[in-house]
Formats: sequence, C-alpha cells, structure tokens
Amino acid sequence: MKHRIWLLLPIITMLFAISFTNISTSANNIQGNKGMTLDCARTYYSPKLIKGYINTLSKNKAKFVLLHLSDNERFGVENSYLGQTVKKAKVKKGIYFNRKTHKAFLSKGQLKSLINYAKSKHIELIPEIDLPGHNKGIVKLLSYTKKGRRLNKQLIYRNGYNEFKLSKKGTLSLSKKILSEYLPLLPKGNHIGVGSDEISLDNKTEENNFVKYINSIDSFVNHKGYKLTAWNDSFHKRTINQYHKNITIFYWSQNGQQSDPDSRKELIRLRATLPQLVNHGFKVINCNYYYLYVINNKKMFTAKSRFHWKELLSQWNERIWDDNNKSNIYTGNKKIDSALCIWNIEQPVYSAKKDYQLSQEYLNAFLNQRD
Repeated sequence: MKHRIWLLLPIITMLFAISFTNISTSANNIQGNKGMTLDCARTYYSPKLIKGYINTLSKNKAKFVLLHLSDNERFGVENSYLGQTVKKAKVKKGIYFNRKTHKAFLSKGQLKSLINYAKSKHIELIPEIDLPGHNKGIVKLLSYTKKGRRLNKQLIYRNGYNEFKLSKKGTLSLSKKILSEYLPLLPKGNHIGVGSDEISLDNKTEENNFVKYINSIDSFVNHKGYKLTAWNDSFHKRTINQYHKNITIFYWSQNGQQSDPDSRKELIRLRATLPQLVNHGFKVINCNYYYLYVINNKKMFTAKSRFHWKELLSQWNERIWDDNNKSNIYTGNKKIDSALCIWNIEQPVYSAKKDYQLSQEYLNAFLNQRD
C-alpha cells in the first residue's frame, strides 16, 4: 500500500488481548520441522552468540536458522560491491566496524564459519539480504561513491518504504550483484533469503513487476545450485499462479500488523493466505506474529509476560497462522514448518548478549512444544 504507516502493534498488547480459548486442530496431526529467525540488522550479534543459538537449535533437533542481515538500520555483513570490507574496517575486540557508518558487521569469513558450524550441527543457516525493500542500509553504503549515488538516484522509489523500483532493470542487477557475494559461502542446495517484505504492491502493474523480479532472482540462485526464501507480504492472491513454486515462504502476517483498520483490510484482501500458498505448491514456514515473535523490549521479558506467552504457546500449533481469525487454520495433510522469530526494534532495549540470555527461555519452550 502506498502512503502506509508501518507500525507493528506492541507485542505485549497482543499477549494480553488474546483470550485463552481452546483452539481446535486439524485431524491431520503432522508436525513439521522447527527453526528460528534472528534479526542481526537492528542488533549486531557476535559469532559466539550466533553459535550459542545454533547449539540450542541442535540440542532440540531443530533444522534451520535464518539470519536477517540487512535492513534500514544496518547492513550487517561484509560486501565488496557496497564498499563494506574488512580491509576498510576498524577492528575493535575482534568486531569489524564500518568507519563511515560506525556500524558493526560480520565478515564473509565469519559468516562462512557460522554456515559450516551450523552444518556440522545438522542446522541449515540461511543468510537473508532484504531486497528490494528495507534498503536504507544499502542506500547509505551506496551514497559514499559517485557510482552509488547515481544508482540511488535512478533506483530509489520515492513514494515507497525505503525500497527500489521494481520497474527498473537496475534493481534486479543490483540485487544479483549483492547476493552473488554470499552464494560461494553456501553448501550446494542451501537456501538464501531475499526478504521482499513490506513493499508497495497495490496495483496489477506493481504485482506483475514483483513476479518478474522474484522469479528472476529465484532462477539466478537456482542456476548456481541454491534455493530462495522470501516473506509472504508480496505473494498476492491474484498473481499466486505466476510465481516459481520452489520458493520457500516465511509467513508472518496477512495484515502486516497495520494500525489503520482500512490498511489492514486492504492487505487481507490482497495477500494470499497460508493455506492458499500451501495448496498452490509452496513450502511455507509459519512465523505467526501473535505467537512466535520475541521482541527486544522490557515488557516482553517480565515474569507476567513470560507466563502468559507460555500459556498462549500451549494452545498454538503450526497450522494456526491467522491472527485475524483463530478458527481459520490449515487443515491439509502437508507438513508446515515453523520458526520462532527473535526480533529487534529500531532502538533495542537490551544488548545482544542480554537479549540472547533472555530469549533462551522462549526458544527452548518453542522448540519443545508439541501438538
């Protein structure tokens, strides 16, 4: 939607607003794999902390972790094309800092080491570079060179949400150049994430431009021996048959957690439901925002909040995806994977180390929850 207000409803409000009612489940009681997503863009997590999360996943026989490495607040990994390299960085206590943005980032070597470490623990690590939206971090890095400033001028969608124009070939070219630096770090067959959430798709032209964009990115990574993941936001009902069906979709919300009722209603009208995506052949990972997001704020980690969250979790299963209608569940017989999302806000309250310590209780509870 253009001219939107992207305001996530406070997680704690939702925790207390949801009534504790019994939720009927599907007769087809087939539980899928579990994993997690970690927001490494708004908060820098050291390799040691990320390995700690991997250890927790491995101990509980989980299968994957997605590292959200870029967003408006930070481009959190080394990238030569964007000019963020270890050679140019300031190193402090083993952490690389961009000398211009003063933001910490992982080196490619560190990311490669984490990928290999996860693989040794039978965990797939999925690096995610958010494109073509949430690109303030990329725009900032491009602004330091004449060529980059020219690209920004050509590609930035001024009416969008820090996003690049889908109608421009340069957006696809830039996306491929950025992503191509991480493919050699991955084992063949591994996934790489492209995000593609919260972008402006409110007419057929924009929807069709996105289909061309995401299918082209998918073909690009497939040709090199890899698979693609994206978030559900841009997968709309009227174009659902046009997407490559081998794209794995992380499903967090149909209504985008909009505070404006009209915007919520419009997104529900446009966006495909989780059952629709599954029935059209997509592999979908349920990341239901009401139940499966752990947000870095003080209210999330009070004793009262932890108690209520566990009560909610005890009533959830991976077929429950719609926070607008709790009886609207997936009733098919395909396995639905799920992920706990450990997410940060623009100005996180707790340090990465403290957030890691506080979130372990939530992660272990989720991984041990059974239908």
